[in-house]
Amino acid sequence: MKQKQCILLGLLSLSLLTGCANQTPTKSVASPSSASSHSQVVQRSTSSSKAKPTATYSQQTFTISNVVFQITGMKVTASATANRQLFVLYYTVTNHQSKSIVPNDIWQDAVSAQQSGKNLGTGNLAFTTSQTQDNNKLNRTVMPLKAGQSEQGLATFEPKGSAAITVTYKDTHHRSIHQSHYSIN
Repeated sequence: MKQKQCILLGLLSLSLLTGCANQTPTKSVASPSSASSHSQVVQRSTSSSKAKPTATYSQQTFTISNVVFQITGMKVTASATANRQLFVLYYTVTNHQSKSIVPNDIWQDAVSAQQSGKNLGTGNLAFTTSQTQDNNKLNRTVMPLKAGQSEQGLATFEPKGSAAITVTYKDTHHRSIHQSHYSIN
């Protein structure tokens, strides 16, 4: 009787091992499922166009994900790149989330600038003593900001000429919710 149980247990173990061994081809088939999950993400983002906006812009105040950017000013100044100008937007950022955030991460994902229909890249501040305060503000935007705290910061864009700049603010679904236009002449 014990011998039959041992043989039966051995056969059961062998069939389990065989079943596990047959999962290798299933794993190679699993990679196409990532493509279908990607298409689901696309479908969700498409259906999100009907969802309520997840950000607001009113009276120079951009609010997204419980983070408030109050635009406080702008200027055109010298860039670190020779013979180039730099468009600078100043803001006060307040973190109303329950955790720390990095203001620049949220800003970069939600705000962009265009000039003559072309996206502008971020620029670099010139290394002068008059730019020290601006450098400090820029540095603070890449440091964690604790919940409930505010900090002064800035964003830079490098224009390609003297045409007006359009700054676009988007919600978390990457839908445009506001555009501001700035003359840099």
